Amino acid sequence: MMPNRITAGNWTSKTRALWTAALIFGAVSNLLVLTGPIFMLQVYDRVLTGRSAATLLVLFTLVAFLFAMMAGIDTARSQLLARIGARIRHELEARVFEASLRARLRDPPDPRAAVAMQDLDTIQRVLGSSLVLALLDLPWTLLFLVLLYFVHPMLGWLALGGGVALALMAVTGHLQQRQLLGNARIQSNAADRLQIAIEAQGGDRVAALTPDVLARWRAHRRDSLSALLRTADRSVRSTALARTFRLFLQSATLALGAWLVLNDQLSAGLMVGSSILLGRALAPVEQLAAHWGSLHVAFSGWRRLDSFLRATGLAIDPVDAPAGGILSVRGLIVVPQGRREAVLRINGFSVPPGTALGVIGPGGSGKSLFARVLAGAVPPSAGVMRLGEVSLARVPITRIGYLPQRFDLLPGTVGEAIARHDPDATQADIEAAARLAGVHGAIVNLPDGYATSTEPDVAHMSGGMVQRIGLARAFYKAPVLVVLDEPAANLDADGLSAFNAAVRALKERGAVVVVTALRPTSVSECDDLLVLDSGIQTGFGPRDIILREMVRNHMAVVGHGRGPGHDG
Repeated sequence: MMPNRITAGNWTSKTRALWTAALIFGAVSNLLVLTGPIFMLQVYDRVLTGRSAATLLVLFTLVAFLFAMMAGIDTARSQLLARIGARIRHELEARVFEASLRARLRDPPDPRAAVAMQDLDTIQRVLGSSLVLALLDLPWTLLFLVLLYFVHPMLGWLALGGGVALALMAVTGHLQQRQLLGNARIQSNAADRLQIAIEAQGGDRVAALTPDVLARWRAHRRDSLSALLRTADRSVRSTALARTFRLFLQSATLALGAWLVLNDQLSAGLMVGSSILLGRALAPVEQLAAHWGSLHVAFSGWRRLDSFLRATGLAIDPVDAPAGGILSVRGLIVVPQGRREAVLRINGFSVPPGTALGVIGPGGSGKSLFARVLAGAVPPSAGVMRLGEVSLARVPITRIGYLPQRFDLLPGTVGEAIARHDPDATQADIEAAARLAGVHGAIVNLPDGYATSTEPDVAHMSGGMVQRIGLARAFYKAPVLVVLDEPAANLDADGLSAFNAAVRALKERGAVVVVTALRPTSVSECDDLLVLDSGIQTGFGPRDIILREMVRNHMAVVGHGRGPGHDG
């Protein structure tokens, strides 16, 4: 299995253990299915011929116990599958939510983001349904067909032919339903496009609603509804046909068994038992044939969700990245969706742990975009980004501190804002981050301290304080990588001093700090500088050398502009 897909290789050990238990319960349940046929065989061939009431009582007691066990196992198996669905949802929903947020940042937004959570809901719902039970029981159909063949080859061939016929019904019905749904979608889209065109008319909207236009819209909606009704009718017919055909096969098996009994090729007990066994063997095939559309929707959602998470770099399980890793970037390219030209090109650089990197350049040079790429908000189109030996895409988002250029407080309390709304946050971790950002004293002076609401009409916090709370949020739980986009934008002299002290403290802890800046004072604690211009890396090196080179180039340009003989 590919390691970058949301397959069984990415599931936690607990999810795999639940699957294993479900498979074991399924094996026991399917073996217990033989209880009915064996009981009928014993009744006809031993109880009736021997006329033994005691044997009948013993057999019936044993059968009652086995069927009770089977009911308990089937219940437990269904509950396990429901919990598997809930577990997979729990493992993926945060990743899907984050991927949806990332996808909406793209230009244009990824349309899969709008249905990602719906796909996850569908997957959970189907995993907890009887359809998955039918899928798990399907391999046992082959065993039951082999048993029927050993009872008598003619019974085996009859059962095999019936199973193939049911499968063909499923495929044919699915293809017809898919065609009808496609027609319904075409008509619905045509009606939606016409409605959008009418709404776009602005002041001429009333004039656009002519009887002919309204008639066209109604025709599209009518055709769409008609196609949906035909799809529903087809689904009902498929279900009824599959069930009726299986019941007919049971009767056909009984008739064939009776004919074999008349020819002394089969006992009466095997005749009845074979009919029961065939019904159980083809039950999963019947169920899948009747509800193949729902299973197809779930599989389509799984594939769409898988490709969506891979496109946003979130299909791979995160792994912990301890402090002490070198941040290395090589051949980084970002091409916005729907465009051909790259808007960001980074040749490469390395930043050792305990080092701060300043990213400088004129406005519109790509500094904020680069910060968003490092923070995981925008996936790269090409290139390698690693923190130590770990790909940056696999570093948990909780281990990366990020302050965007525009930071707004979400509804909640100040403490929750600093803790990134972590339900397991401790007051000690929150206060440690606030102290590092130099905002602890200001917070305790708020009406309710860390419990103060972040609503604007309650907190009345200045832009500088909001910015420092954002810094505390980025510092929460000592991340191994801290990305700060224009962190000094709203800071006064005291705030800037606290910020520089925080950068020094982070470096001492072994974190890698990346700071984008327009003001030289924002990079005073940076060891190296990365220079961007029009989205292209034009320089990288020690801060003082880069700044001297920039000043030298600036003076050369100014001197050249003055021209010869200009005395200044």
